[in-house]
Amino acid sequence: MRYEATIREVMNANVKTVDMMDSIQKAALIMSQFRIGSVIVMGDKNIIGIVTAEDIVYKHVAQGQSGTVSSIMTRNPITIGPEQRLDDASRIMTEKRIKKLPVVENGKIIGIITASDIVKIEPALHEILLEQLKITRPGSAEPPAGGMFQCEMCGNYSDEVQELDGVWVCPGCEELREKR
Repeated sequence: MRYEATIREVMNANVKTVDMMDSIQKAALIMSQFRIGSVIVMGDKNIIGIVTAEDIVYKHVAQGQSGTVSSIMTRNPITIGPEQRLDDASRIMTEKRIKKLPVVENGKIIGIITASDIVKIEPALHEILLEQLKITRPGSAEPPAGGMFQCEMCGNYSDEVQELDGVWVCPGCEELREKR
């Protein structure tokens, strides 16, 4: 019988939060300082939203939304309980096409688990996550959003790809192509 880790055993308990009226810049600075991809938005002691790096790029920078977190956050984010299993988190993430799940116990935020956390702990779920988190396929006119995508040059997976001359490339390969 194989051991199945619980969310509590894998989650990051050091969750960074912001208030819904905080500036988008404050959220971005926290993410940059701690090298994380999201912050939880808190209301009166309760989680009311989540802001990801993608939210900042696609909703704030690209669409020019206003300067408060409330204008770009995902409201009422999907959450998971600490005693659930990693495969539960993987299933939820793939079905909902998300990469981060706040962990809530008795109505309180106690951690966060990401697709990267799952892959580190449970490599068997790696292929499932990679396949199911792909939002677009090669040849698509839209860049992948919110998912992992395979670089068509090196074969590595990344959540940050760019199309260069009709080829989807990761940041490392993009730098190599630009130097040529």
